[in-house]
Amino acid sequence: MKLSTLFITSLSFIPSLITAVAISDVASRNETLTKRGGEVNYLSNCLRWIAGTADSYTASYVAWYANVDNSQSGYDRPDSLSNEYRNWAAGGDYLHWEGQQQDIYFSDSGVTVQTHIDSDAQSRAFTAYAGWAQRTSDGKVFNCYKNMEIPSFIDMGAQIV
Repeated sequence: MKLSTLFITSLSFIPSLITAVAISDVASRNETLTKRGGEVNYLSNCLRWIAGTADSYTASYVAWYANVDNSQSGYDRPDSLSNEYRNWAAGGDYLHWEGQQQDIYFSDSGVTVQTHIDSDAQSRAFTAYAGWAQRTSDGKVFNCYKNMEIPSFIDMGAQIV
């Protein structure tokens, strides 16, 4: 089974999920974090501004980069951004990633990523293992690691900070 890289990110001013960094195509599950290039996903809770107004709302996305090195400046546009997700049971707030599977769909590619973030991941130390995700089209697995120092980007009104 090939493993790859997954990052989880959140807004610094919204107390939300964990933010995580993940690893390469050859690591086993629950391995120590290392940075090795390759594709990467960011699980993200975002603040989305409504065009032409001062209003905003929270939403969740997964941002996919074909190469992790192209995601480090803080302003790099993702190669693909998932559909927008909101937790309507919580009044339309962002998703709660921890302790429950989320199925995240990318309409531009038809790909779905299932997330499996550990229920106590928020309380773990920086770079600690936080769970895993799997792309359903090819079974590729991504290890997830906590990282609260993720760069921000602005894309189509969604800002990840």
